[in-house]
Amino acid sequence: MHRWSGAILGWLIALALGWAGTPQVQARAAILMDAETGQVLYAKNAHKPLPPASITKVMTAILVLERCDLDAVVKASKRAVNTEASSMHLRVGEEVKVRDLLYALMLRSANDAAVALAEHAAGSVEAFAELMNEKAQSLGAKRTRFVNPHGLHDPRHGSTAYDLALITRYAMENETFRAIVNAPYYIVSRSMNQDDLWMVNKAKFLQEYPYAEGVKTGYTNQAGYCFAGSAQRDGRRLITVVLNSPQRVEDTIALMEHGFNDWERMELPAGMAVGEAEVVDGEAAKAPLRLAQTLRWVAPKAHKARYRWAVQPTPLRAPVQAGDTAGWLVVYRGAKPILKAPVVAAEAVARRRAFPAGLGWLALLGATMGILGWRCAKRRRYARRVHLRSLHEPYTRFPRTP
Repeated sequence: MHRWSGAILGWLIALALGWAGTPQVQARAAILMDAETGQVLYAKNAHKPLPPASITKVMTAILVLERCDLDAVVKASKRAVNTEASSMHLRVGEEVKVRDLLYALMLRSANDAAVALAEHAAGSVEAFAELMNEKAQSLGAKRTRFVNPHGLHDPRHGSTAYDLALITRYAMENETFRAIVNAPYYIVSRSMNQDDLWMVNKAKFLQEYPYAEGVKTGYTNQAGYCFAGSAQRDGRRLITVVLNSPQRVEDTIALMEHGFNDWERMELPAGMAVGEAEVVDGEAAKAPLRLAQTLRWVAPKAHKARYRWAVQPTPLRAPVQAGDTAGWLVVYRGAKPILKAPVVAAEAVARRRAFPAGLGWLALLGATMGILGWRCAKRRRYARRVHLRSLHEPYTRFPRTP
């Protein structure tokens, strides 16, 4: 109930900022990304390296989810217990399940839980940081460097709004991750410190925006207030990141509404007829084409007409099988290609039938002999008629001249 009552504040904020057109964002760096396509719908200093603070924990959480058993028990080390700032107040030797540590990590932003999870997953914080960097590179987060699992300030530790959006987009594909970051609270089970069991989600975005799915807050003196967010409406998911913002919730809501209200999903379905391609040596001169896979993108509602598509077919040589690749369908924004997908033959086309070389020569020889035979027969008939005519003419002897 509190979540929906808080939504009223979100709507008022949005009206004040004005959602039509480009959103007014106060963050030093920000990005709005379509989760399905990866398209960037808004960017401000999106590739500028900055301290990410506790948004770092998005990577920590997804790595642990992929590498660890949620029911495995973790024993807290002295290093984990002594981690400063936000914590779940672990005690040395305390045993907590991975699942409970993850909720503490993402809801309360517990730094001691981050270290305990890193040591459990990789043996040490340093080894886990290397795993974080390897994963970041594999996701395309090329300007990211992690040296710890929690995001406490270190001059060597940094990322960009764009890279953090890529990481958040990837993490939101995981069902368990989505459930954790969307939870308003969680009660942990632990072997010690029974006085600290409630982990309450720090993300005010969840209460102030009706389509919010959560994700992760962040703050250090150097990073300022940060937030990576996710929201879903009408089947569309958007990802936002704001770094060093004096109004991170307002910035996030303004970005989300810009994406939902001013951009529209476009789709070309798999199997759609898209034209024809020429077929060499085929019984049919052309083969119908269809789109091999669904293409989706988002376009600003005010400029949908700028988006068009065209097929670039390649000639086919018979025999052609249904499903054979026959070129590309390219989507353009103005004159710039933005994405493409293969097109394939929709039907089979057989090779055109022709006489084998040996039979062709035999046919020619037969035709020649037939013509010669006909001419010989004609000449024989003519000679016979002349002969018969001579037999029927009267015999005349002229007398000798005396």
